[in-house]
Amino acid sequence: MSQKFTSTIAGASIFISLLGLFSRGLGFIREMLFANNFGLEAEFDLYLVGAVLPITINTILLYIGQNYFIPEFQKINSLNPDETQKYYKQAFIAFIEAGTVLAILLFFTRDFIINFYMHSASSASKELATEIFNIFLLTIPFSAAIAILSALLQTVFEFKYSAISVLYLNMSIIILLFTLTDKIGIIIVPIGYLIGTFLQFLYLHSKSRKYYKLYLLSNWRQFYLLKSIIGSSLLIILLIESIGQLYSILDRYFLGDVSPGGIASLNYAYIIFLLPISIFSVSLATVVFPKITQAIVNSSKYDLQRIYSESTSINILIFMPFAFVLFYFGGTLIKIAFERGKFLGESTTITYNVLKCYSISLIFYSVYTVLNKMFYSLNLAKLLLVVTIFGIILKMILNFLLVEQYQQYGLAISTSISFMFFFFVSYIIINTKLEVSDKTLFLKDFCFYFINCSICLIFLKIVTILLPNTNLITELLTIALFMTLYMLNLILMNHKVIVILTQIFPKLMQGD
Repeated sequence: MSQKFTSTIAGASIFISLLGLFSRGLGFIREMLFANNFGLEAEFDLYLVGAVLPITINTILLYIGQNYFIPEFQKINSLNPDETQKYYKQAFIAFIEAGTVLAILLFFTRDFIINFYMHSASSASKELATEIFNIFLLTIPFSAAIAILSALLQTVFEFKYSAISVLYLNMSIIILLFTLTDKIGIIIVPIGYLIGTFLQFLYLHSKSRKYYKLYLLSNWRQFYLLKSIIGSSLLIILLIESIGQLYSILDRYFLGDVSPGGIASLNYAYIIFLLPISIFSVSLATVVFPKITQAIVNSSKYDLQRIYSESTSINILIFMPFAFVLFYFGGTLIKIAFERGKFLGESTTITYNVLKCYSISLIFYSVYTVLNKMFYSLNLAKLLLVVTIFGIILKMILNFLLVEQYQQYGLAISTSISFMFFFFVSYIIINTKLEVSDKTLFLKDFCFYFINCSICLIFLKIVTILLPNTNLITELLTIALFMTLYMLNLILMNHKVIVILTQIFPKLMQGD
């Protein structure tokens, strides 16, 4: 990859996207190995319980690093570049200290935390979950350091190093899963996570040294980090992002109320559910959000409404067929991805039924990702925080109401309902704030693409009846034919969104 290519906006975006896609591919391979080695066994449920809180904290730390460090670093750099070294040092030390203190506090409260999740589990199960929990705690200080190192490299426009560092994490887990699972069992996963996190830290530290060096023994006079926190709206953003990470934690609480392997089935189904969002939402955001920001800066109400409408329509166009595929053909995807080793046919059936519950909210959640960013652009972070709090409360209430009768399916349904709540409330608020004239746009586009998908599905059902037998290959061909028919219908009608996409993506590739 030449420097000239990656130095352009389009080139860097393509490089990082490809690298991110490769990294997600490794992550998916990691999950396939989890399914092969552990399936829906109770042991994997215990891993998910022991790992959820430390991994959630590590994710939140990454958000904090981006939201606090980057804006303040750039502000200080514009006023007095010589002071950026001090700020970097302060942030680095403060994050490691905070991560270490947090890990110690969690270590001494580990029994309470594990009992909270596993109130009815056996002593042996609690002991294994605690051991997994303790190993993951060791990753928190390193993750805190990684958050600042990644943020620093992003401020100097070296985005690729953060993407590359994730490969160390996934590769460490994959290699150890291949070599030591039979000897050590589920404990190999947190060990691999710890080793991978440490390698991430070493790699990012080595890459950051060419820009800033850490002189930990030197003194400083002014504590910039504290000033950047006090009175900052970023605290609201932190709360929003932290609350958004609570879904897995809330579901893990009901370990004893779902069938064995129920928590694992939620994990596998959610991975499939998020796959199209993680791939396509990133590309869409790359194209749309710079235009939204420009429209707000220029106070162009017409452009803002147009971009908002177009992005909503594009989201529905992309994710409607994926919702149909997940709901009607998700069993095939799960079979290809996970059904091997200890992940049996029964495991596929359970996970597919969970995936159906998730899939009904795919379109709403994908559009909400656009609306979520618009809240920030329109300086409505406090309002978004209120929406987020009510959404998570709704999720908690529905968990208690649905889990007894529907077990893991009830937990998945509660997630989907809360996602739809986020969408509908946000949609009403954004429409009101932007004074959108056509408030039925979503409904009209939803119905249009839904009818298109339904026609394609009916046609395929008729065709498959005529087939002498069905197997995995014919099922894959059916999915491919469904997607092809869906797009052909839109192209033949010269639909407005197809026209928009043909105009936008060439500009992105040219770096406009």
